[in-house]
Formats: sequence, C-alpha cells, structure tokens
Amino acid sequence: MDNNDQNLQWELCKDYFSIVSSTSNTTVSLEELCAFSKISYEKVLGIIPKNYLDYKYFFFKILVARLDQEALEQFKNDVSEDTTSTIYDKILEGMTIRFESYLPYKQALKILSLSFNLKAKNFLKFFETNNSYMLNLIGLVEQRQNCSFKFVKSITLNIVFVKTMDIFLKEENNDLDSTLRYLDKYLSDVEDIGIMLGIIQNKL
Repeated sequence: MDNNDQNLQWELCKDYFSIVSSTSNTTVSLEELCAFSKISYEKVLGIIPKNYLDYKYFFFKILVARLDQEALEQFKNDVSEDTTSTIYDKILEGMTIRFESYLPYKQALKILSLSFNLKAKNFLKFFETNNSYMLNLIGLVEQRQNCSFKFVKSITLNIVFVKTMDIFLKEENNDLDSTLRYLDKYLSDVEDIGIMLGIIQNKL
C-alpha cells in the first residue's frame, strides 16, 4: 500500500471516530463514512480490505497503531537528552504520553467499549498491540536491558496499561486526573513486587 492510500485510511479512521463520538452509533456504514469524508465509495472500497465485515475493528487497529507510533516518537524526543530522570519516571512519562494521545478519542472509545460485549474484545486488541509499544518503550529507556527481563517487564507493563485503561474509560471528565493517579499507583505496586522477586533491581 502506498503512502497516499495509508493517508487516506488515516483520514477515514479519524472521520469514523468522529461519527461515533457525535452520534454514539458504533455501526457506521461505508456509505455514511463516504458522505461524511467526501470520498467516493469506489475509492474507499479500493483501500479497505474486503474481508472486514466489521469496520470498527479495522479502524480501531489503525487508530492504535498510529497513535502509538506518534506517542513513541514524542517520548523519544522528550528523553533523548534527559540524564536526570529515573527509569521509573521515564516509563511513567512514556505511558502518560500514550494516554494523552488517546484522550481526543476517549468518547468514541467509551462508546465502542459499551456496545455488545466489545469491552473485552477491545481490551484484547489493546493488549495485543500494547506489547510492541511497551517493548519499544523499555528499549528507549534501558538500551542494555536483559532480553528475558525486558520481556517480563513488557508483559507487566501491559497488565498495568489494561488496568489503567479501565479507569480511563470509566472516568467521566474529559481529563486524565484519575487515570494518571491510578497509573502511578499500579506502576509503584508492580515495582515493589519486582524488587521483591529480583526481577527489578532498583527502579522499573
């Protein structure tokens, strides 16, 4: 797929989530999406795989991949010259940036999570894509990390993320106050357990 098609997919993805946010309707037809996006139906059919019967998962996957990539790039720039923050603080920042990137889509994600048992399915999707994000995050923070410990840490951070995502979706206000408080608490809890088990020597 060329860059033009990828860019068009991203525009359709943003429009899809915009429709969900404004209408609270998780079932958006391609005809509705084309009318909203002002893109021809034939052109859209050419860039969306025909085997996708439920487009919410298709656009959900695009959204997570795009936002995670942007969040990692921002984090990489933020920590490139940071020699004073602890590893814990850097991981907390990297996960915070990720939640901040999801904030503009929070209403749509809440709506999707409430529809016919989609919550569990969405969490699985988040968990699957999250492994890559956390592995990359740890790689940026600890370049010389032992591979086995790196994998264990990424799984642990996946669990922390999923637990915190539940708070994110339940929070009524369009902010991250409760989400970030729980994120810090959950990270602190797993840090204490990791030190006790010898998985974490000093800080996450």
